[in-house]
Amino acid sequence: MTRQLYWIPALLLFTLLLLIGLTEGINKEELMQLPESFLHYDNTSINHIVWIDIRLPRLLLAFITGAALGLSGYLMQVLVRNPLADPYVLGSSSGASLFAAIFFILLPPAALSLTLLLVLTFCGAFGTNILSLFLSRVRGEISPYRMILVGIAISGMAMSLVSLLMYTAGEDQSWKSIIFWTFGSFQSASWDKVLFLSILVTIIGIICYLLFYPIQVMELGAENANRIGLSVTIYRILILLLSSLLTAAAVSVAGPIGFLGLIMPHLLRIVFKFQLNKRFIPWLCYASGIFLMLCEMISTMIFPPQGIPAGILMSIIGVPFFLFLLLKTNDKYL
Repeated sequence: MTRQLYWIPALLLFTLLLLIGLTEGINKEELMQLPESFLHYDNTSINHIVWIDIRLPRLLLAFITGAALGLSGYLMQVLVRNPLADPYVLGSSSGASLFAAIFFILLPPAALSLTLLLVLTFCGAFGTNILSLFLSRVRGEISPYRMILVGIAISGMAMSLVSLLMYTAGEDQSWKSIIFWTFGSFQSASWDKVLFLSILVTIIGIICYLLFYPIQVMELGAENANRIGLSVTIYRILILLLSSLLTAAAVSVAGPIGFLGLIMPHLLRIVFKFQLNKRFIPWLCYASGIFLMLCEMISTMIFPPQGIPAGILMSIIGVPFFLFLLLKTNDKYL
């Protein structure tokens, strides 16, 4: 019962951050209209539109995107048994971004839809993951060190192709959408994106929660998993699919945001003191969401009023953390 009460301060923290994000830069007179905007929304009121249609979706989308990336990073680390694994480091985010660029530049405006964008980004993320796994095998086993190098190479190639698409787009306005995409921003947040990503992350989070112990067994290696009767091939495919889908969904609504999937699983393992249980999944999603929401709030305070994209701030934080892990990680992972 005591452990269940931990969710009360967690919910209060989430609510507090939402209120701070909503009321940032608002004077007292405008602040008094905040309850009214929730209870009696008026689409002709600028204050109501700013709060309900701009700020609130942006904060909620940052939270849900963080949950998706944190869970995706954890699944990637389980899949390759490497604490340095992350959708951004292994190239799946860049692969999804390449297909997003194809979506914006090469497809006619009449064909553009969030569903099609998700399908294309999933193809990019899943295809990149398959290619990374294939090129990282050494004598039938995945080499974590080689996988990182392959991921860096694939990321470089994918982003070069994105630059080529933007360069050849000419005067077409679509190249501006790709530029914001590569920054990783929540400026285009909407309630449709919030609902779409919430449903997807909830479904995948429940699947991971129910299959947590088999997923944990996968971290012991294929040989040990086979000894207890676990179908390694099936679970590898399942983990790969779930991770690719989460990465694709995050990229489709916010663009590539790096290193969150690397940082948060490590921090949560420290909090749980490596004694993981099913509660790890919801807490990972919650903590990852809170972290990215904080980054989004901080990023709006830098260079006001437009701020900077949260993806840039996340990279500034994530690169030193990645280098720290690289120096501290045991040689067996390399």
